Amino acid sequence: MKGKTESQLYLLTLEIDPMNNSPLRKCTIAFTLIFLSSCIERFEFNSESEPPVVIVEGFISDISSDNYLDLFGEPRLFFVKLKYAGAVKNFIDETISRAEVQLISDQNEHWDYTEDANEPGTYYLYYSSFRSEPNIKYKVNVKLENGEEYESDFDQMPSQDIRGEININETSKLQKVVVSQEHVIRSFVGVDVNIQMPASSEDSFRYFRWDFHTTWMVVAELASRSGPFGVCWMSETYNLDENVIVRKKGLPSNINLFFVRTTRNPETKFGFAVVIKQQEMSEEYYQFWTDLHNQESQAELFAPPPYNIHTNINAIGHERGTYGYFGVVNEEYYIWHLDKKALSYVPYYFDQCHVEPPLSPAEWCRNCLGYDGINKGAEITNIKPDWWTF
Repeated sequence: MKGKTESQLYLLTLEIDPMNNSPLRKCTIAFTLIFLSSCIERFEFNSESEPPVVIVEGFISDISSDNYLDLFGEPRLFFVKLKYAGAVKNFIDETISRAEVQLISDQNEHWDYTEDANEPGTYYLYYSSFRSEPNIKYKVNVKLENGEEYESDFDQMPSQDIRGEININETSKLQKVVVSQEHVIRSFVGVDVNIQMPASSEDSFRYFRWDFHTTWMVVAELASRSGPFGVCWMSETYNLDENVIVRKKGLPSNINLFFVRTTRNPETKFGFAVVIKQQEMSEEYYQFWTDLHNQESQAELFAPPPYNIHTNINAIGHERGTYGYFGVVNEEYYIWHLDKKALSYVPYYFDQCHVEPPLSPAEWCRNCLGYDGINKGAEITNIKPDWWTF
């Protein structure tokens, strides 16, 4: 669950019509501003004379580190990231260290964040049992080493959890692939993975965001499965290349999350699973994500500066620019795995380990840790994840 990636992410926004469940609007898929993940992407500014601005990123939820450990066998600490963003064409690559960061509730409770010595600019909340509570508002306060102070507005998680049900639909889709060093469009058989959201008793919009962490088995078929190099697990945070945000009201709705190729996809040959993270958030946090999408959906040449992106971060006692958001969310997790027995067909794959001369087996067929299909930022291990039960 710790994998990071520097590949591009996409953001898909939908608005659900409470009358007929159909999408009112389907925006063009676009790159997200990557400062909210582990990648590096640029902001556009009007002038090189613009002073650097402070970026604050973070969230808390009702799933504590201990809860997460129970679910997935590893801890998940809440964090705040601090960075500077420079002028035109600069990258967000200057982290802010030696700051004092505090989480504060409207009940006047305080929790200190601690900077990680191995991750400058990242401040962790080392309270493993902490989680956000209903009907309590939270904010984050930041004091930089130079005396500047920043603070978020209070945010509060929604009062009622909603859990959906994952289902699939067999389909085929056109995708761009590289063949003989050329990009071509081909049709691939696979499944759409959807979430059926139940009816809400509230007559107001609710705001959701889903993202995905994929894990699949790599089997070195020329090695012993019982040995240390026979079976591995590959994990990647955004292998599916999508985030989905939805504004939902009233009636049940079936929302498409992502597409998975089955036939001719080596990742699905031996076992493929996705941890789906669902966050329900305030309208303001949803607006922040929507603004990021709208910012990137325009051609770069005509993209406006990011000053109109919704933020709840404020400079205290000075006027340096600030961006980002500190949010409080409800979280739900789903583990979906591809059950090939449930398909109406038998997927087929190119076998890289059993080939006819003059072809030779791939080198990793004798050592799964040497698998050559690793994308940048992915992780491979021969230790089975605790949650992998398929």
